Amino acid sequence: MAEGMGIKRLDHVSWVVWRVDDVLPLLTELMGMQVVARFRDEEQGYAGVALRVPGGNAEFEVLEPVGEDSFLVRFLKERGPGLHHVTFIVEDTERAAEAIRAFGIEPWGGVRQRDGWSETFIHPKDSGGVLFQFYTEMGHEHGEGPAK
Repeated sequence: MAEGMGIKRLDHVSWVVWRVDDVLPLLTELMGMQVVARFRDEEQGYAGVALRVPGGNAEFEVLEPVGEDSFLVRFLKERGPGLHHVTFIVEDTERAAEAIRAFGIEPWGGVRQRDGWSETFIHPKDSGGVLFQFYTEMGHEHGEGPAK
């Protein structure tokens, strides 16, 4: 089924916390990760960092809410800090969404397009507890473009 989805690689795993700077020493000093990008999206209500993981080609992302109406505030109040999503780069987001439908799951939110990239999701209730994101960026790799 992975071939049908067109997964190219694991891009990043995302952790949600109240304050990114509170957890950076754990990730950089203890685990040896390197910050490769900082980003902020006022419209979506989050800020964060992308970190290079030693020995791999996937990144680790840490997000924090921006403003009390951020979707991350609700997440943190309901669940506390923790894993938020796992993201894969796919060849084509529409193709991935069709493969998800063929598997018997309706992609959460359909296919969304924004600022040169598109994404689709499998909701945690459909996957057994993990939010999976599948995205395609045009013209750049993660760390140079918008955070997911």
